[in-house]
Amino acid sequence: MALAVLAVVFVLQNQAVASIQLFWVSVRAPIWLALLAVFLVGWLVGALVRHNRAR
Repeated sequence: MALAVLAVVFVLQNQAVASIQLFWVSVRAPIWLALLAVFLVGWLVGALVRHNRAR
């Protein structure tokens, strides 16, 4: 429950829009959405590394 409240507070406090550039692609998105995307990519890479290490 505390993590859900913390997540809501985080989203409410990080609604400013940021411009994100990666190579030739430029995207404008709320900061919380950009951080969520980075978190998900990191989680996916960690899961793939863990899966390959288990073999």
